[in-house]
Amino acid sequence: MFRFSGFIRFKRSFAQVCCSLIFVFAVSCLASVSLSNDWSGTWKLDPAKSQIYGPTLRISRSPDGVYHNSGRIGRANFDCDGNGHSVSESLTISCAQKNGGTLEISGFNGGSKVSTAHWELSNHENALTIQGTMFQPDGSAKSTENHFTRTSGSTGFVGGWRNAEPFEGLASMLQTSVRDNAFHLSYPGREIHVDAFFDGTSAAIHTPLFPSGATIALSQRGPRAFSLTTKLNGQVVYVENWQISADGRSLTQSSWFSSSPKEKYVLDYEKQ
Repeated sequence: MFRFSGFIRFKRSFAQVCCSLIFVFAVSCLASVSLSNDWSGTWKLDPAKSQIYGPTLRISRSPDGVYHNSGRIGRANFDCDGNGHSVSESLTISCAQKNGGTLEISGFNGGSKVSTAHWELSNHENALTIQGTMFQPDGSAKSTENHFTRTSGSTGFVGGWRNAEPFEGLASMLQTSVRDNAFHLSYPGREIHVDAFFDGTSAAIHTPLFPSGATIALSQRGPRAFSLTTKLNGQVVYVENWQISADGRSLTQSSWFSSSPKEKYVLDYEKQ
């Protein structure tokens, strides 16, 4: 799924959802095939049967000083000059770098602050901690803290980084249901829910965690499998294949960002 720890949490929230979140989702010739009733239920993530490949995020910096953040948790470009810079139709990022080891990042949606994040290097710049806060529409705030270890690069924030706890931030529970060829999914712990049809139309993702313009489309691959394509402002950013087992007790999600198709989540959920 977007995260500047809470902010670009695109699977991990789009990862999943977007996990995630980043914190997730084409007309098919199989669209007329009815989905199995086994799809309806509550599912719990089984980390022991799940795998996550590749670094959690990659950071590069262009000669003009602009940071480029991409990877499993989302993507964004941001200039740490202390000014606000638009990254989508309604989302603006402000970043300030007071020294080589810390970044202060804030996100604004329609002029209202929706997130803050403090990035800090330690352990001879081989460790990265991101402390984030997400501000909810009701005025409440949710704090997160994530720890990363360097996988490439040698100094500063530039390089590859892997989450020290790879399943941290992923929703542990998933709810799904099928009615009238419509598919409903929600991650209760992440305040994410979607209602989509198998006709190729885009459906909005309802969550305070994602920026406006995030949609999914479904493509059925039979009664026990389908694909989901997530777009941001019309551009494909994330792809998922969902498969339910023959006995209906296990749900597997294989997913990847369009920019790194070889680096996949393989998440296994067991029906409760």
